[in-house]
Amino acid sequence: MKTLAQLLSSVRGLSHRILVAVTLLSSLALGGCTGTELDDTVAHDPDAVAKGAALYVEMCSVCHGTRGQGVSAPALAPSTKSDEELHKIISERMPPGSPGRCNGRCPQYLTAYIRAGMQAGPPTCAERSLGTRRLRLLTRREYQNTLQDLLPKSGGPCALPSFSYAPMGKTLRSVHVAGSFNGWAGTIAAGGWPLTYSATDKRWLLVRALDPGSYSYKFVLDEKDWIADASNPRSMPDGFGGQNSVLTVTCKPGSAPLDLTADLPPDARPEGYGFDNHSDGRIVSEQHLEGYRKGAAIASKQVTDNLASVLPCDASGGRTEICADQFLKSFGLRAFRRPLRDAELGRYKALIAKQKTFSDGISAAVQALLTSPNFLYRSEVGELQGDGTYLLTSYEVASALSYLLWGSMPDEELFAAAARGDLSSGPAIREQAQRLLKSPRSREVIGAFGLAYLGAEDILTNNKSTILYPEFSATLRSAMADETQRLFSHVAFDGSGRFEELFTADYSFLNADLAKLYGVGGVVSSELSKQSYGPLPRSGVLGHASVLGSYSHSDQSSPIRRGLFVRRQLLCEELPPPPPNAGGVPAVDPNATTRERFRQHTSVAFCKSCHQYIDDLGFGFERYDAIGKWREAENGRPIDSVGDLNDREALGSLTHAPYSSLKELGAMLAESDRARSCFVRKTVRYVRGAQEDVAEDLCTLWKLQSRFRDSGYNLRELILSVTESEGFLFRAAVSEGPLRSFP
Repeated sequence: MKTLAQLLSSVRGLSHRILVAVTLLSSLALGGCTGTELDDTVAHDPDAVAKGAALYVEMCSVCHGTRGQGVSAPALAPSTKSDEELHKIISERMPPGSPGRCNGRCPQYLTAYIRAGMQAGPPTCAERSLGTRRLRLLTRREYQNTLQDLLPKSGGPCALPSFSYAPMGKTLRSVHVAGSFNGWAGTIAAGGWPLTYSATDKRWLLVRALDPGSYSYKFVLDEKDWIADASNPRSMPDGFGGQNSVLTVTCKPGSAPLDLTADLPPDARPEGYGFDNHSDGRIVSEQHLEGYRKGAAIASKQVTDNLASVLPCDASGGRTEICADQFLKSFGLRAFRRPLRDAELGRYKALIAKQKTFSDGISAAVQALLTSPNFLYRSEVGELQGDGTYLLTSYEVASALSYLLWGSMPDEELFAAAARGDLSSGPAIREQAQRLLKSPRSREVIGAFGLAYLGAEDILTNNKSTILYPEFSATLRSAMADETQRLFSHVAFDGSGRFEELFTADYSFLNADLAKLYGVGGVVSSELSKQSYGPLPRSGVLGHASVLGSYSHSDQSSPIRRGLFVRRQLLCEELPPPPPNAGGVPAVDPNATTRERFRQHTSVAFCKSCHQYIDDLGFGFERYDAIGKWREAENGRPIDSVGDLNDREALGSLTHAPYSSLKELGAMLAESDRARSCFVRKTVRYVRGAQEDVAEDLCTLWKLQSRFRDSGYNLRELILSVTESEGFLFRAAVSEGPLRSFP
């Protein structure tokens, strides 16, 4: 059996081969910038000019203007350069903020648009846009959550025991649970615990507190038919020729989980990506190896300390070989998120048999399973189809859904659906996605996505001057991040569900410290709760201290950072990087306001070409200091808080949208098509675990934006639409051959 280091080395080699294959085949399939084959393809594409127009708005209008008139870059219409020259310039240098991002067909579509006089309607978008075959290393959060769900006593805060019975079309008057915890009560009147029917879930449900211990039980239907719990794989003979279900409670509600990520390095986030799940940027280091070894050792002890609760069998009386087989099939399925193959099963059984005791064998097997790349990586490889594409297996789809919406491994129902082969179509996937979204677990994931979408996670690491801001503490910064996550999840699940509410909500989730910072009275609890802002000039996420503090310096506010936050994070507008001689932040002047200090940016023509889109926008945030506290004056001077969201939908459009409060700015962003389309792009980015390719993904983005609009800009519907798209289920044929699994 290979060591962890050997396995991960092979994975790195495999990932490298995938990347090399992608590069080579993309080059062959798409051609160079001047390839005649590709030129012919674009030339015969009736949508070429329209696609070029859409790409131009996304990538080029920032500097060249909406009509190619030239803003901070030269005018494009008319162009004296040849097609080949334009292709080369675009592919190598454009856009300035991310050179090389416009490759493949992108330069030629743009050239077609420029040559057509920069006039076009929207593309019809008929072609497919499929995902890339890849292996995705679990993030720190996913690793922790997966182990919590996989291991006994690792989940926390400890969940209350739950019972669930699916009637499968039966019409029942009552279902109750009877067991060793309630004296095997045959009726509800005698003490049986009744389940409640949920029309939404189409099943009978009960959540009930129990002390730690092992219990046996059965369901009683209409107080006459006694049956075992079909959803629980653990059972024992009932003494009458049947089986009792077995439930082991290992912890009390409220107990904290053990952090199994303490020895892992932070998740890598390439510039401009923003989320912790970037698949190609996450490389296993020596620190990862050591962290995984420690995590597996702790996990194996949790298993062996609670062996009775995890074994689906009785290992006594010489039954260790049979029990090892049953354990590995059960535990291995959940650890690898697919059934173990025969060869794998044989290797792990041999490993168990080599140890001195059965318990030592289980410990060794668990450590081997949890340091295998099959556990540490999520597979999105698929199986080859007749048309050359790859269809994800049902088990891969189950994992894609569960990690997207729960940040963890699939539950029993997803595993069952995968085993039946049910997850091979959009409607079936949507049904499971809707079920997962009903769980409280999805709230945490949506909240974390929202914080990262805003780039406001920086509040957890940004330091502030303790002299200027003595109230800023670790507890307060944590509350700031929690506030934003709570608002996102509340809007998605309890509020209108609409994108606009994120920016226009006249309430937030505050505790006593945050309420004091904001000036909201009557809040005394240390726990966050929904509170109205009342007449205070805050609304939505723009008024959150997590945002205002993340885009500030340690000792002062920053109109530049805040202006760029709106342009880059909320509108997906890429501005070129500042030139080497641009200078830094103007020195603090105790006799001037921030607006006065930064006036040079727009008074000097050299700076104005870009800062005209940044400074005036950022100045509208100046009523809020570096930790988000309201202020009337700065250095004894009144603050001019008028801002301008100029050229909101496309830079160079020469439009103005002045505002005097963040409420007004929030209302503008809530109605902005550019902000809505940016949110779609970032959602796709998060789901895929990779930066979207605006050129190749143009049609997918266009379709999702249309569905988002048709849903009334509903956040959950956008997520469901992504899971129904072809790119969620299929992968493009870009590798050298089918990738089976890890060695």
